[in-house]
This record gives sequence, C-alpha cells and structure tokens, in this order.
Amino acid sequence: MEAQPNPVKIVEVCRVGPMAPASSAPSSLPLTVFDLLWLRFPPIQRLFFYELPSHLGTTAAFFQTVLPRLKQSLSLTLQTWTLLAGNLAWPQNSDKPVIQCSDGDAVSLTVAESGADFRHLSDKSSFREATEYHSHLPELPSSHARVPALALQVTLFPNSGFSVGYSSHHDVVNGKTATMFMNSWASICSSSNSMVDQPFYGRAFLSEDQEKAILTRVLNQGGPNNKSLMLMDLKSPGDAAFVTFQLTRANIEIPSRTGYPWVRTRLERNQQTDVHLSNFTAISAFVWVCLIKLRGMRGDEKAQLLIAADCRARLDPPLPSTYFGNCVVGCCATADVDGLLGEDGVAMAAKVIGEAVDDLKHADLKAAQDLIFGRSSSPISVDEVFTIAGSPRFEFYKVDFGWGRPRKVEVTSIDRTGAFSLSDSGDGTAIVEIGLALKKDKVADFATLFASGLEAFGRP
Repeated sequence: MEAQPNPVKIVEVCRVGPMAPASSAPSSLPLTVFDLLWLRFPPIQRLFFYELPSHLGTTAAFFQTVLPRLKQSLSLTLQTWTLLAGNLAWPQNSDKPVIQCSDGDAVSLTVAESGADFRHLSDKSSFREATEYHSHLPELPSSHARVPALALQVTLFPNSGFSVGYSSHHDVVNGKTATMFMNSWASICSSSNSMVDQPFYGRAFLSEDQEKAILTRVLNQGGPNNKSLMLMDLKSPGDAAFVTFQLTRANIEIPSRTGYPWVRTRLERNQQTDVHLSNFTAISAFVWVCLIKLRGMRGDEKAQLLIAADCRARLDPPLPSTYFGNCVVGCCATADVDGLLGEDGVAMAAKVIGEAVDDLKHADLKAAQDLIFGRSSSPISVDEVFTIAGSPRFEFYKVDFGWGRPRKVEVTSIDRTGAFSLSDSGDGTAIVEIGLALKKDKVADFATLFASGLEAFGRP
C-alpha cells in the first residue's frame, strides 16, 4: 500500500520560556519515590480540539490573533510553572534524577497547519485511525542524560479550529498536574489574568530513612547504577483505531437510596452487601469485562486490572490537592476469568475493584512502603493485565482558552500502552467518556459487547 502524504505542514518550531520566573517557583526539584515509579514510562500525550468562530478560523486571523495570545499566555503561565520549561536530568553526584530549569530553558512549541478533516478527528461517534493523530502531536526527545519535561504543539485546521497537543514526561507531569497546568494556561489566555491552581512544590513528606529504603528498591528495578533516562520505546500498532463510548447517569447511577441497582442487586444475590461501590468501580468493572470478552480469554485464566490511586489525601499529613508531581500508586484488582464471564461478571468485577481501592485504607500511610509496593508479599500470576489512564475528575473538558470548551479531548498515548481512558464528557449528556485504542477489526465487536452489556443491566 502506498504511504499517504502527511497532511500536516510545520510552520515553525519555537521556544517559549517564562516571562519572568516567580520568586516562589524553584529552579530545581528532586523526584520522589512516587515519581520514580514512572521513570522510563513513555510520555503522556493528549490532544485538545477547539472549534473557532468563522472570523478567527482563517489562516491570517489565526496567526495574527489566536496564536500570539496562546504564546504570550504560555509565557506568563510558565512564570509559576517554571519547571515545565526545564528538563529531567541525573547529576553525577545525585542518587536520583532532578527536574532542573536553568536560564534560557524553554518549552518547545511546534506550530503547524493541517489539511486533515477537523470534524473527523474530533468526532466521538466514529473511529479514527491512530496514525491520523501522530503528526498533530509534539515529540519528546529523550537521551541517556536529559529529557524535556514538556513539549507542545498547536495545529491550525483552516476555517475549522485548532488543536493543542502535549507530550509530557510521566515523572514530571501526571494527569492531575497536567490538569492544573492546562487550566492555568487557559485561564490566563482567556483574559482572566488569574491562575486556577498555583502548584505546590513541597517535598518533605517522607523521612530520610524511609526515602532511602524505598528509593533503593525502586531504582534497582532498572538495574544497579543504571542512570540512563531513556524512555521505553513502545510502538503504536499500525492498525490501531481510537473509539469513544459514553455512559450516561441513567446507565450507571439511577438516583435512589441504594444506588447502582444493576450492580448491587447481583451482589445481594450472592450475599455480598458490604462492597465499595462508586461511579468509578461500576464503570471500570463494565469496561474491564467487555475487554476480557473481546480478547477471548478463557475461564481458567486470571485477569488483573491495575488502578492508579491518588495518595495526596492518604498521606499523613495529607498533601494539598495542588501538589506538583506524581502522588499515585497502583492497586490491583485480580479475579478468575470464569467469574467475570458469568451472568454476574460485572458485579464480581466491581467487588474486586472496590476491595483493591479499600485496601489502601489499611496501608501504613506514614511510611508509604505499603502504598508503593502493595501489601501482598507474594506476586499473583495473571494471564492478562489491563490498565486505566486518566480520570473523570481531571475535567479536561473545562480547559477553555477563551474560544469555548474543547470539542474533543483524546488521550492518544493509550495506543502504545494499551490502557483504556476515562474522562469527563464535553457535552454534558454523559458522566464519563471511555476511550480505547483497538485494532480496527475489533471495533465493531467491542461496540456490540458494549451495547449488549448495557441492555443486560436494564433487566432486573
């Protein structure tokens, strides 16, 4: 098959630095053990698609009006978010990497113009080939010695709109931190001249002894004395397609005294009433079971769902919600596939997910040892591991640069990690958007499983 021409033309690659770093913003920051868990993970990538009014959608108007505002507001935002203009480095005299921002450091901003179909790329009702997104995202080059914290790309779709894409190092920016940064940038750009969230850069929440004990264990997972900062190179499959599914409040949470009736009823049949249920557990359970069926797993296998739990409020003392950096740990829901494939499979999945989340309540929060490495002393052999990216709580659809909320937000990095994403909904008709990167020949199969699963939940 002949390669398709790239519809994206690079207009410029510039560097945008902080206009004048705020006195409260540090020039360097050590990573914590929570950051180091993600040291060599591939970058997190997202794309935000925005429609523009007709008078701003032309090429001339965009480059004369919209782009200058985006650049200036980015520079103002980096006054407080200075470290995002820097790099991750590993000094020879340091036992762990640090984020550094020196004079002259800046965020790489690629400006491009695309001939692709804006409506198609930002559509929630059809599948989009993963390769269609790649040229709308910035690269985050890595080396053994240094990796940029963040790279950005703004792409104009003439007479339609524009996209903002970012690639960020997971050690520096996770979903929560990215939400704060994007909201701050958008708030300044929309002329409110005030940031929604001021990042908290504190790091003194583990004692030195606790830090050393956990640090040694984390870094040894990459091999002794391995100070390389090269990221894992996970390739996107060439036949992957992005699809979006939505769940409404009627699907998941019918307001009632008991709540989640289609899950709770099935648990009560098995005398299981003391189960942690929430939107998250119900939705994650439903998608997990659909994916297990899609992959054709057998009943004698085990499946595991890895969940990233925010620990800001779980530490003692708790960290502010505006804490800069990673403060999440993985908790694992493990189940026999035969139970998940049964009539009460989603309820069983919700049960083990709820138990995994509740298990964090019993961890030693001061030491953080249990939070990071889990409470199980012996690993469980599983046949398939599933993961989740994002959270509806991040509310990326509220990121408004002054021309309206996004038409679509896509977590594009899931085409390499294999995770399914959860996010808020842009149009208010759903309580959650579910994003998946599936092989193109599997899209219709998943849609059938999704629809039939919802129909089953409607029955008592």
